[in-house]
Amino acid sequence: MKIAIIEPIGIASEEIRAALSGHTITECDSRQWSDEQLIRFVKEVDIITLTNRRLSRAVIDAATQLKLIAVAFSGIDHVDLDAAKKRDIPVKNAAGYASTAVSELVVGLMISLARNIPENDRKIRQGAATNTGTELKGKVLGIVGFGAIGSEVARLAQAFRMTTLVYDRKNSLTLEDLFSRSDFVTLHVPLSDVTRGMVDLRLLSKMKRTAYLINCARGPIVKSYDLRQALEQGLIAGAALDVFDVEPPLPADDPLFEVPHLIATPHIGFNTREALRAKGELTLKNIKEFLQTSH
Repeated sequence: MKIAIIEPIGIASEEIRAALSGHTITECDSRQWSDEQLIRFVKEVDIITLTNRRLSRAVIDAATQLKLIAVAFSGIDHVDLDAAKKRDIPVKNAAGYASTAVSELVVGLMISLARNIPENDRKIRQGAATNTGTELKGKVLGIVGFGAIGSEVARLAQAFRMTTLVYDRKNSLTLEDLFSRSDFVTLHVPLSDVTRGMVDLRLLSKMKRTAYLINCARGPIVKSYDLRQALEQGLIAGAALDVFDVEPPLPADDPLFEVPHLIATPHIGFNTREALRAKGELTLKNIKEFLQTSH
């Protein structure tokens, strides 16, 4: 089969070719390409492998021989799933590859918020007094979504002797209850029509004024304008974001940078050496399993 790898997947080219020997491998880095350029590259391939560049309906429709889309990433909202479904093309992701990386970042952001680490860093450089923080011990952590990452966050929270509340489809706790009772809320749901804009000013207004929001899932789950209002009005104590409405880098004049008590990181949740290796290995595994069952 002809396999097009259109972005780096965390595995060296030589290893990819060894793992998929007997098949034709073509590679490129199409992250800055237009759809028209990409179409010329994938027009006759059987498998497209990508990380997180957008894969549009136009590209999928133009790849007339396409039989599998292998995503070296956990989220698949950047792939036109309707176009793939229409042609019965399976979309396989690297589920769970960054569970440890993201959950450890969540804990790091919780500590940074609780102890005002970025602000205290700035103050010591300016010769100013430090800010008093709070402890994680005994606090309530609300986890929205309890998949691989959410459950790992809960496990790590036990080390700090936190109480955890969970919102998912399996229990009766409402979002409103979780937001109103939690000292920290962390989001771990996929982006969908249901979750887009799920966290709005109404929900943020139910939080304690001493509470914090953390989003390492997908940016559009939170209405950014509403979050800005909540922070500016002091409705919540602070927030930490690793994801935004658009993929970083963000413009220097982004309105979020003007609000108080916000920690922002440029989508680093998945970006550890171990996780990058794991996503490549899972992607190759998905491709090999497909190749074995397609004969």
